[in-house]
Amino acid sequence: MILVVEDVEEIGTNMRAALNKRGHEVVIASNADQAIQLAEANRPTMILTDLDLPTFENLMKRLRAHDDLKNMVVAILDINTPEISDKTVSILRSFEALDDLIRATAPSPTQ
Repeated sequence: MILVVEDVEEIGTNMRAALNKRGHEVVIASNADQAIQLAEANRPTMILTDLDLPTFENLMKRLRAHDDLKNMVVAILDINTPEISDKTVSILRSFEALDDLIRATAPSPTQ
């Protein structure tokens, strides 16, 4: 499951559709508070968000301080490959790179 954190409803809906077509289950949050609640309840494989999300810094601060979510994989899908100070966030240029990251972080069937 992927948790998409996006404050623009149309973009979130389009991301869900694109990810569903690739075989991913998706839940959507519109801000940091909702994202933390959904992550606690659903334990997604990763969080896919937007660097321009107004609550991005708050989301990252709360995730990294959370006992159970501090190691959550967080990624941004952006073909422009922006530079960000938080090196724990993966910047991905394509859906293929996203699929690769998900495969690399998903628990193996024997776990």
